[in-house]
Amino acid sequence: MKRVLITAGGVYGRLDDNKLVGNRSRGLWATKYANHLWLNKGYEVTILVPDTWGDDTGIHDTKGRKCIKHTGFDDYREICKRLAPEMDAAIMAAAVVNWIPAEPIKGKMKTEGYKVGDRINVPFYLAPRVIEEMKVANPKLTLVGCKMLSGSDRETLIEAAYGTLLHAHANVVLANDLQRLKTKHLVYQDRAVFTYENEFDKLFASLDDVLADEHYTTSWTKTDTLPASAARELFDSIVNSRRARFIHRSANSDRVFGAVLVRDGDGYLVSPREKGEMFDSTSATRVSQVIGTTVRTEGPAKATLNAPLLIRVAEQYKATAVVHLHEQMPNVPTVPYAPPGTVRDCNRAIPGPVFNIEGHGFVAVVV
Repeated sequence: MKRVLITAGGVYGRLDDNKLVGNRSRGLWATKYANHLWLNKGYEVTILVPDTWGDDTGIHDTKGRKCIKHTGFDDYREICKRLAPEMDAAIMAAAVVNWIPAEPIKGKMKTEGYKVGDRINVPFYLAPRVIEEMKVANPKLTLVGCKMLSGSDRETLIEAAYGTLLHAHANVVLANDLQRLKTKHLVYQDRAVFTYENEFDKLFASLDDVLADEHYTTSWTKTDTLPASAARELFDSIVNSRRARFIHRSANSDRVFGAVLVRDGDGYLVSPREKGEMFDSTSATRVSQVIGTTVRTEGPAKATLNAPLLIRVAEQYKATAVVHLHEQMPNVPTVPYAPPGTVRDCNRAIPGPVFNIEGHGFVAVVV
């Protein structure tokens, strides 16, 4: 039984004992999703909401569902960090205030001695980003983030969400704009983006898949660059002929997406997980075998998350090399999206030696 933390509603800072500074948030979709996971998936759900919420929201303790109320930012942060190691997943949907009064006033702010129209200066400080502390507390946590802007265009919103994902090491980020609340986007680690227009059933199904995903792990032996071989020559030939197509502008910088696999004796030479624009065979890693959900590798870096799928394609078609690029190929079969490095991605039906993954890119046998 999975244990899931869902945060919802506003997270405020105190101006005085009565006045609060916070974001406008009703927490509707998050509370609906909490109930969905509890009722339909049988998960143990803990929902964290502000103490300003009344008991008429329908969110309260029931068997398998626990409601905790926080008393503002500091309490919210402490509860999240305390619960993270106990959870399998966390969905950080609360609207956390960015700027917090630096010195909350004890009691109530006085009006004596002031006249109508007078102004006061209140110092604020920029709050730590709690979502960025969650995987520090629990590296195995499946983490869903949220990002909201106001009056932004689609590309600006997606870039902001992707930046949140990168900094928090989240699995996926839900992005929407205050002016278009019914439109929600899911932004994944490979920068695949899927949009839902007031389609809660489809949105929840996609999030269900993320929470259920099983991920491959890497057994990595770090070694110096392996000796030159014919596999390395072929690897470099494939990369150099397509180099510009690996580079994409994202999160205000050029990022390298895609992967190459070349058969090397009884194993495979594959591109590394993190690679620069000029990556080549000297940074490639050798995968000796995949046992269950463990990818056994040796080389200067960990293997690309795409390695299990590319190996399956190579073995199915007895291929010498396979390439993956973040482009959609015309007139070839398309299979449903799944995040790279998941069992869902690797164990899919492979419809041919060239195919698209929806919203992600194509995989093709080269030789």
